[in-house]
Amino acid sequence: MDFPQYRKHLSGKNFYIITDPSHFTEIQLIGSKKIILEIKANTYFETLRIQEMLNESDCYLLADEKDIEALING
Repeated sequence: MDFPQYRKHLSGKNFYIITDPSHFTEIQLIGSKKIILEIKANTYFETLRIQEMLNESDCYLLADEKDIEALING
């Protein structure tokens, strides 16, 4: 699998840039604010969350790179 990979949450309020199997950036939209978090998977549950995002399991959907980059830069 090539990286980065882009995903979004079904709610449309969380977006993810997965840079490798153990790192991702999360962009949270809360009202008119934007929070950007850098996450390194240190526990099994964080690693499992990344795998769920990569597999588009449950509430994670494929996202468009341009849309996510626009959120970060806009």
